Amino acid sequence: MSTSENLPENITDQNLKTQIGVNEELFEFDIIGMDCTSCAKNIKLYLERLDGINSVEINYATESGDVIYDPGKIDRKKIKEEVKNTGYDLISEDDEYEAEQVKKQSIKKQKDKIFTAIALSLIIMTLSMKDHIPVINMIDIPYKIILVVLFILTSVIIFWCGDKFIKGAIAAVKNKTSDMNTLITIGSLSSYFYSIYISANILFGLKIESLADTTEVYYETAAMIITFIMIGNYLESVMKSKTQNSIKRLKELQTKVVNVIRDGVEIFIPFRKVKVDDTVLIKTGDRVPVDGVLITGFCVVDESAMTGESLPVEKKPGDNLMSGTVLRNGYAEMKAVKVGKDTMLSKIIVLVKDASDNKPKIQKLADKISSVFVPVVILISIATFLIWFFALNERFDRSLLFAVSVLIIACPCALGLASPIAIIIGVGRAAENGILFNNVDAIEQLKKVDTMCFDKTGTLTTGEMNVKNVYVINDYSKDELMTYAVSIEKLSSHPVAKSIVNYGKDNNIKIFKDIKDFKTENGLGLSALINNKPVLIGNESFMKNNDIKLSNILIQAGRNNLFISIGNEIEGVIELEDSIKDEASSALSDLRSLGLNIFMISGDNETAAKKTAKELKIKNYSYKTLPDEKEKIISKFQKENKNVAMVGDGINDAPSLAKANVGIAIGTGQDIAIDSADVILVKGDLNNITKAIAISKKTVKIIKQNFFWAFFYNAITIPIAAGLFASYGLIISPVLAAMIMAFSDVVTVIGNSMRLKYMKL
Repeated sequence: MSTSENLPENITDQNLKTQIGVNEELFEFDIIGMDCTSCAKNIKLYLERLDGINSVEINYATESGDVIYDPGKIDRKKIKEEVKNTGYDLISEDDEYEAEQVKKQSIKKQKDKIFTAIALSLIIMTLSMKDHIPVINMIDIPYKIILVVLFILTSVIIFWCGDKFIKGAIAAVKNKTSDMNTLITIGSLSSYFYSIYISANILFGLKIESLADTTEVYYETAAMIITFIMIGNYLESVMKSKTQNSIKRLKELQTKVVNVIRDGVEIFIPFRKVKVDDTVLIKTGDRVPVDGVLITGFCVVDESAMTGESLPVEKKPGDNLMSGTVLRNGYAEMKAVKVGKDTMLSKIIVLVKDASDNKPKIQKLADKISSVFVPVVILISIATFLIWFFALNERFDRSLLFAVSVLIIACPCALGLASPIAIIIGVGRAAENGILFNNVDAIEQLKKVDTMCFDKTGTLTTGEMNVKNVYVINDYSKDELMTYAVSIEKLSSHPVAKSIVNYGKDNNIKIFKDIKDFKTENGLGLSALINNKPVLIGNESFMKNNDIKLSNILIQAGRNNLFISIGNEIEGVIELEDSIKDEASSALSDLRSLGLNIFMISGDNETAAKKTAKELKIKNYSYKTLPDEKEKIISKFQKENKNVAMVGDGINDAPSLAKANVGIAIGTGQDIAIDSADVILVKGDLNNITKAIAISKKTVKIIKQNFFWAFFYNAITIPIAAGLFASYGLIISPVLAAMIMAFSDVVTVIGNSMRLKYMKL
């Protein structure tokens, strides 16, 4: 793809949101309390069963939801109540302040529960291992009192600290499915209720045959399961919450109050109240609030955030203005053409929200496995009890011990920690090398990437305009020519003027002080009298407007350059360029050696894009590409079954960064691009992309090994726990089962994952 004709068509409203019928309404809201994709799935299934709900979309990544409903059958208050019945809080999207406060309270409550669980678990472990700790063993504490304390503390951990797991398991049962919550709940409650059974026998002297002398309880197992999983979930939620900032920052770019003229009166109104055909006033430094057409004034607009165009664009009456761009110089009155959700910025916000929901989650593998694993383990446990008690005529207590051992040894700790532990270590190793994984799913996806798309301006190039060459045409020397240029540009606040002034400082160019009649004409150039000589500096149109003749050669060569006229004669040309980053060539070479296809996406004109592509040996590229077209380029590759990574740095890259299988942001770029991305190169070093891929491959390999060993242990130990080899004297008691489970966690998960810390990059 090398021409704009091959670019995808502009997005339409049908691409952005499901069409709403005449008798339907859309309810957009934030959801507080989701911990995994299964939570989103359960809420969706629950709401879809309600009468009057026609469509439900729950986005776990952005913690938001969209419901299309029939107001004649159900109202928003009822929808909110039903979501709360599933154990989650719903906040209307319009009330952003309330949503933010509720989220903060939720995070604080989660932290309080984690700290409580850790503190109580340490006490439980200490009391459980009392006989093995000399200092504690010296204190004579009646065992019955210890049992009561263990029961109370474990109950707090399970039913208060870990209540979300139980609620999640209940919701899964209602929806006739199973997930990690089911595993966690079964694993913790099995050892918990077994311990209560033993405790009751000891405390109340039930005298059940063969259990009368049993004193072993397993409260610590139940407590530690909940505590470990809570810590893992919290660490994952912290990393996930960073991606949600992109939506918030994009919304902050939307002008809250707009200055418009209605019926000849100048008024200020909220952004959402602007109507089509309204006359909107914009002044220097203002952000363009809506999409429209300039009707009065000349101005310079910085469109780099929306189009990637490196140079500020001069606008005249009849030219289009886009929302999200900034008026750098001048004054403008524009006619609103697209307002509200139809503006370019609003579409970008929707694109980021919608694209983020389509990303695969690395925990999805564990959820799929658990949907089969949980029922199988339960069936094995039940079968173990029935076979021993009925078929083999074993005593009730002994049959129960075998069944409980199966549940404990198949505890979901190893399965639940298989990916989080490896991810945490992998993310830490990446951070040491200036790479931040803003989205943990990128670790899984990055190794699969076969197509790498790069934004040009600010990514492959520095993003800063520099004076490349100064061409002298007649009798002036280069320094003399630049003395005139720097002298006049020093009086301007135009971004290009700053580049020329910086050139003057770097090259010790002196300036004239005798400057008169300085003017900025129509935003196209500058004029002044310097030493009584008329001096003009500007583009081709500016020169023609002032009757300065240009040769055909100059017009062709200087299409993107500035002309300098002294005494009504062209005396020189200043060539500006956005220089290529030093490491860009080597970084692209390394990526090609990995077999990746390279594609450059540019908002610049054809000449600039082609020049950069040629220097970096990039065969495929686009130019004059708008934000929605960037996102569609990514979609096009994905429809061809390509796994795509997008590397960018600006607001205009946010939709494509979110849509790509992996979005990679330059850390020196804009915050919104950084927040929308899955991977951040902190120092902006493109060579770190190769390192990120290496970390991704190793981490995914470790995760798969963790899953294998977790199941290998279960495959070996579950039959033993079920008493298959009891006749040979090989029996696993619940205590031994807990020890084996803990051993498997340390060796197969944590130990194996630690290898990531020592991998070579």
